[in-house]
Amino acid sequence: MQKTKIKTTHTNIITKTMVNWGEYNHSLINRGNVSVYISEALAKQVFTRPRKSGKVGRPFTYQDPLIELILTLRELMHLPLRQTIGFVTGLLLGMSISWKLPDYSTLCRRMGKLRVSYCRKSNRGDIVLLLDSSGFKVFGEGEWKVKKHGVGYRRTWRETHIAVDFATRDILGFINTESDTHDATQFQPLIHIARKSISDKGKLSTVIGDGAYDVNRFYHEARSSDFEFIAPPRKDAVEHLNFNARHYEWRDTPGWEDRNAVVRHCDEYGVDGWKADVDYHRRSLVENAFYRIKTIFGANLKSHKEDTQYVEQGIRIKLINRFNRTGLPKYEMLT
Repeated sequence: MQKTKIKTTHTNIITKTMVNWGEYNHSLINRGNVSVYISEALAKQVFTRPRKSGKVGRPFTYQDPLIELILTLRELMHLPLRQTIGFVTGLLLGMSISWKLPDYSTLCRRMGKLRVSYCRKSNRGDIVLLLDSSGFKVFGEGEWKVKKHGVGYRRTWRETHIAVDFATRDILGFINTESDTHDATQFQPLIHIARKSISDKGKLSTVIGDGAYDVNRFYHEARSSDFEFIAPPRKDAVEHLNFNARHYEWRDTPGWEDRNAVVRHCDEYGVDGWKADVDYHRRSLVENAFYRIKTIFGANLKSHKEDTQYVEQGIRIKLINRFNRTGLPKYEMLT
């Protein structure tokens, strides 16, 4: 078994032991095993002309499953649209399939109208949701040019906000916004999207975010929706108190009781002590999710329009969730 020693903010040292290294190593190999299965239903859809829907315009020649298949291979192989068509053509010829594939302009146009189902319904009991955001570059120079000649004037980013299931590491919801959008503005939309991925058997028990989500109204929402909300208070956080002249004492301002309790806990035991008590470091898995996305697919977005960028990220997230089902590392924490 492989052992890794990790120094934490505390004085103790935790030894993390991976207990399924052989299984996880095999799952990493399987992630690169790209097997394309053409179902009979998809083949019928490709060769059968769609019926008229009664809507204005000509019916689509190529069905959504074929468009999604081509775009998925594009993300896996890191190819532009034109090279993707050539790659899929050669792949199908090797399978003795001669289809007339859509050209790159059709792919680009249809991509913005595609609806990608990127996660399965989670039917476990208590679900811990991890929130965070990160930027993906659309336009701009690389790091080497910036290091040698400075930052250029045209640098455009998109910010992706995600909600990760702590137990399965699946991404249950995501939102693309402008790069200057504050994380706190996407808290409620993310929770709403993630709830759609939770079945009736599951229950949202905890939501963990970083300091950007330290907003008092989120404590109210957690109390009304019956889940625990965990976010570290900012460095200059103070208690919101009112002076009770009758009893000659300071009391919590109505509506601030939950956040005041967190601030008092941090003042008494320190932020590190509070993080250890509430197991805040579970949130590191959402940062790991962004690391995996950028390592596997890159930190740039190929698409330049908002609707196609959303589909591009949806396909990436669908692949990440599929990778999770092939196998994940399991650890034993030893003190």
